[in-house]
Amino acid sequence: MSALFDQDTVEELKKIFGGFTKTMRDILIVDSIEKPGETGRCQTCPEAKLLAEELSKISSGKVEFEVLDAERGRFLKPRYLPAFIYDTKARNIRYYGLPSGQEFAPFIFIHEYISNGVKLSKNVIEEVESIDTPLHVKVFVTPECPYCPIVVDFFNQVGLVNSDIIVETIEAFENPLEADKYMVQYVPFVAINRVDDYDIYGAKPIEVVPGYIPSEELIEVLKRASAKLKRSMSKR
Repeated sequence: MSALFDQDTVEELKKIFGGFTKTMRDILIVDSIEKPGETGRCQTCPEAKLLAEELSKISSGKVEFEVLDAERGRFLKPRYLPAFIYDTKARNIRYYGLPSGQEFAPFIFIHEYISNGVKLSKNVIEEVESIDTPLHVKVFVTPECPYCPIVVDFFNQVGLVNSDIIVETIEAFENPLEADKYMVQYVPFVAINRVDDYDIYGAKPIEVVPGYIPSEELIEVLKRASAKLKRSMSKR
């Protein structure tokens, strides 16, 4: 019996995990709270740990989680907790918050892409690979947003294709600091920043997408951000 999922969901997850060709080891960074129901600065850390335990069990170890407290995980520079940091070489794709509601699907699919390859078209892959300036993409989402998973799924694959692009999905209700700074009124909301500004919450973005647009337009936004960054660097 699962503590989180009904039997139908468990069986569906088992089918997905059964198609994985490799074992993955994500990192989950939480604060020092251990038990559900306790209070602290990270309200959903206990639930995040429980989710990690359940998925590890359901996947028969195909997806495992190394759980670190904030101090031991400091070297990875998580900007929010809980921080799910996916098993990529650069550890450049992250989810901040509890991936619930609509956000659970892209949380699962990123593991499929890591294991079996992305599903972007060849042309899109080539365009993403051509971006040669480091970028920091922040995608603000909420659990009930119907369009957020589409945008998150796309950018997660972008981060897999080009490891110079940091992709962070930020659950806006749990982490309102930057959402307020960017005056996010609806989601999905994408802010593309300089990697040099990684530690600056609410740093002035190079490009902003305040709402849903198709992936072919998001590619153009990324390319435009890269071009702007190049121009600014050439003026120094």
